Amino acid sequence: MKQMDMPGGGISVDDGEQVRRCLAGDRNAFEPLVRQYKGLVFTLSLNTLHNRDDAADATQEVFLKAWANLRLFDAQFTFKAWIARIAINHCINMNRKRKLPTVDAEGIIDEVPATAGLPEQTALDAERRESIRNAVLTLPEMYRTPVLLYHQQNLTYDEICRILNLPMTLVKNRLYRARKMLAMVLAEHGAHQSPGLEETKWIAQEHGNG
Repeated sequence: MKQMDMPGGGISVDDGEQVRRCLAGDRNAFEPLVRQYKGLVFTLSLNTLHNRDDAADATQEVFLKAWANLRLFDAQFTFKAWIARIAINHCINMNRKRKLPTVDAEGIIDEVPATAGLPEQTALDAERRESIRNAVLTLPEMYRTPVLLYHQQNLTYDEICRILNLPMTLVKNRLYRARKMLAMVLAEHGAHQSPGLEETKWIAQEHGNG
């Protein structure tokens, strides 16, 4: 497998077809999957390991692990959800070995480009983003992770259930409670509005879905 640039996006691919070609012996068919999802894996790794070099190394290791276990891929699920689950589990194991917290929210909020407007509005926007960043940092790990997967990576409820091995009711409950906690923290710190569904997609700007 070729060296990957970190981070980055990729072209849209027919994941199922690429996996079938890989299993048939076409090693080159794995490259489009790497290009498509390396941004996703890098972002998940960065948000768990909180170090870019470690995240880059982990991204390489995750794709090597995915390649080695490709025969275990279940076609009824998306490759995106499958690779995300491998990434999260791999990084959690790395942190356990290093005796570090399994998820660090500091990297969850990627830099959002400032609105091209008046200086006063730009300052308000920056203050608002910082308020949201601080609010996310207060979330317990069990709530931060679904927020990351849903609002940054735009994964569906079904995919999050698959990745975290949790029932749908629990995933929805944790996202609901996370939003409520974010609203409360923002209100306590003087934010003028609670974050809406669209606003809470602040974290999808830099790395996106890969």
